[in-house]
Amino acid sequence: MKHSLLDLRSQLRFYKSYHHNVMNVAIHSVFVPTILVTSASLLHRFTLYGSITLTHVLTVCYAVFYCLLCLPVGILASGLLVLLTVALDKKWLYTSQTQDICLFVMSWVFQFIGHGVFEHRKPALLDNLVQSLVLAPYFILFELLFKLGLYEDLNQQLIQDIATTKKSN
Repeated sequence: MKHSLLDLRSQLRFYKSYHHNVMNVAIHSVFVPTILVTSASLLHRFTLYGSITLTHVLTVCYAVFYCLLCLPVGILASGLLVLLTVALDKKWLYTSQTQDICLFVMSWVFQFIGHGVFEHRKPALLDNLVQSLVLAPYFILFELLFKLGLYEDLNQQLIQDIATTKKSN
């Protein structure tokens, strides 16, 4: 199947193909956001210019990519990323570096357990690290939207695409 950088279906299909098991998706639904928050908190400690941090730069990059994939969901995701960045700027969300590192590592451990114990498949990041790190939060947001009954056609297309790929392999 065709794979394109700015094709939403292609991007979500890549990530969803590694996440079928309900328990693994549940684990990711908790720990992908935890990784996102702790990463943002850790990167917020690195100032580039004035008060601009690495978190600001990554927020813009992620927001642009997400909006290019799907504008309505991209705006929602961007809003959440901006809210996280503002919370870090205003110190509404503050954790120590040690807490961030512990939560970050624990989150990765749980995700690897999810893949090994429940999914019985290597994580997507072993095939495409950058795509996985950027797409994981967006995928989790889409999984929530699917659970809420939104984008049902897209969800069914993804399920069908993955089933078709499995049959041909």
